[in-house]
Amino acid sequence: MTTGAEILRTAYAASCESLRRVLSGVGEQEFFWEPVAGCWTVHRRSEPRGVSAEGSGEWVIDYDPSQPQPAPFTTIAWRTLHIASVNYLYWDYAFGSASLTFDLEMPGDVAEATDWLFASHQPVTDALADLSDVDLDKRVPTNWGEEWPVYRVIVALINEQVHHGAEISLLRDLYRYRGSLAPQP
Repeated sequence: MTTGAEILRTAYAASCESLRRVLSGVGEQEFFWEPVAGCWTVHRRSEPRGVSAEGSGEWVIDYDPSQPQPAPFTTIAWRTLHIASVNYLYWDYAFGSASLTFDLEMPGDVAEATDWLFASHQPVTDALADLSDVDLDKRVPTNWGEEWPVYRVIVALINEQVHHGAEISLLRDLYRYRGSLAPQP
């Protein structure tokens, strides 16, 4: 009989593999492409863009803690680093020291960023490998102060990867066809 823990392991692994496929072959220009004005992206700290930023090193991602509505459009670079950051943060609070913040050391090019994303999968995968169905109901802290059952943390990570992975896939399609996309009368 398939267990809930096995279902979550399989779903998380599938979301990771999907991101690998979606990001396969992405180039530097495409990664940082801003399809609309005012996109949030990844940039050097020394190149401020008029919005708040998160990151502890040379590279940061645009972010506004007030969470403006509607949320600004984001680049593939931003979405990639966001997914990785969420993986690291949620894992740390559910299974680690519960000490990380979004002020992480961010990579600044496509190769390092995708490597960082794929590396963010491993701690979650390792934690999932040891989980039983009984563990899924254990309440763990979140980085915003609530407690969630473990299964909800894993489901949130899967949803985050699928959601942003689909957006990245669409952005890649738009990038490939941007020259042939003309408004229809």
